Amino acid sequence: MTRRTERGFTLIELMVALVVSSLLVGMILAIFTRMSLAYRGQQQIAGVQQVLAAARAAIELDAKQAGLEMAQGFKIASAPTMLQSPVRVINNASGTGPDQIAFFYADTSTSGMIAAVPNWTNSPAFTTYEPVAGLVPGDLAMLVNVDTSTSIGGAANIATYNTCVVKVTAIAANTITVSAAPPWGTLNESHCGWSPQPAVGTMVYKFIAHGYKIDVSTPARAALGPLQLSPTGGLLGDVVADGWTDLAFGFTDIQAALQVYDHDTAPGDTPDPDSDPDRDWYSSDEQTTLTQPVAAWLNIPLQASITLVARTDRDVEGIATASTPLLTVVGNTANNTIGDRPAIALPSTTDDALKGSRIYRYTSFQVDFRNLGVGR
Repeated sequence: MTRRTERGFTLIELMVALVVSSLLVGMILAIFTRMSLAYRGQQQIAGVQQVLAAARAAIELDAKQAGLEMAQGFKIASAPTMLQSPVRVINNASGTGPDQIAFFYADTSTSGMIAAVPNWTNSPAFTTYEPVAGLVPGDLAMLVNVDTSTSIGGAANIATYNTCVVKVTAIAANTITVSAAPPWGTLNESHCGWSPQPAVGTMVYKFIAHGYKIDVSTPARAALGPLQLSPTGGLLGDVVADGWTDLAFGFTDIQAALQVYDHDTAPGDTPDPDSDPDRDWYSSDEQTTLTQPVAAWLNIPLQASITLVARTDRDVEGIATASTPLLTVVGNTANNTIGDRPAIALPSTTDDALKGSRIYRYTSFQVDFRNLGVGR
C-alpha cells in the first residue's frame, strides 16, 4: 500500500510568514501615521497662514489710511483740549506681552458738506447740501475744517486740519443731529473749537477708528489667543464701552515699532539704525508716550513696523516650534525697527498663551503713514 504525499506549510514556515507580514504591516502603518501627521500638520500650518494673511490685510489697510483728513490729530469730547494721534501704540509695559495698536481716519466715501450755519440753542444739528449716504444713527462722524494758508519756508502751503469727532443720534433727510452728552458730545460741541457753530463748508465724514489687541486678560483667554477689534480704537479706555470683539483665534503677539519725526526734541540722535537726528525709531514704551493725547502737535509718526504671531489651535507631534520668533534687537530693545519681545523657549511653563506643543508662524510688514506729513 502506497502513502499519499502530504502537502502544506510547516509550523515554522507559518511563523516566519506571520513575522514577515507583521513587519510589513507595521512599516505600512508607520508610514501612514507619519504621512497622516504631516498632512494634518500642513493643514494646520495652512490655516494659521490664512488667518495671519487676513489679519495682516485688515491692519495694513487701516494703517495706510491713518490720518486721512486729520493730519494734525483730532479732538473728542471726553478730552476737549487734547489732540488725539491718528496712530496710537500702547506698548506692553513688561516687554513680555503683545502691544496694542489703533488707527484713525476719515471714510471719504461717506461724506457731505454743511450747507448753513446751524442754530444749536436746543440741540446740535446741522444740514448738509445732500443726504450723507452711508451714515446712520449710532455712527461716529468727524467734522473737518481745512486751512491751506500755512506755508513752509515761503515755498509752499500745507493743509492743516481742525477735526473733531461727534456721534450721530438721528438723521432726517439731510439734517443730522449729534449727541450733546459725554463721552462723544458736549454743549454746542465745544471740543470742536467753533464760535459757537460750524461754518458753511465744513466737511462731514464717517469716522473710522480701528483698534487691535490680543486679549490676555485671563489665562483661559490667553490660551485661546483672540485677536480683537474695537470700533472706537480704544479711545474710551473701557473694555465694554470700546466694544472689543473677537476677530480670530490663535494669536500670541502683536509687536510694533514706530519711526517718528520728533523735531529733534532730544539732543543728538537716538541709537536707532539710521543716522537721522529728526527721524527716529522707537520700539519700547516710548511709543506709548509719543502717541498719547497732547495739547499741541509735536511728534509725527512716519512709518510703522508691525509683526503678527499666530499658532495652531492644537498640539502637534514631532514638528512643534522650538521657540517664538525673536522680535527685538538684542542690546537695543528701545530703538529698533522690530519691537521689544525676546524669543521664548516653547512650550512655556509660565505663559498661558504659549503652552502646548504648537506650530508658530509670523508675518512682518512696514507701512508709511502717507497722510501724516511724511515729507516734512
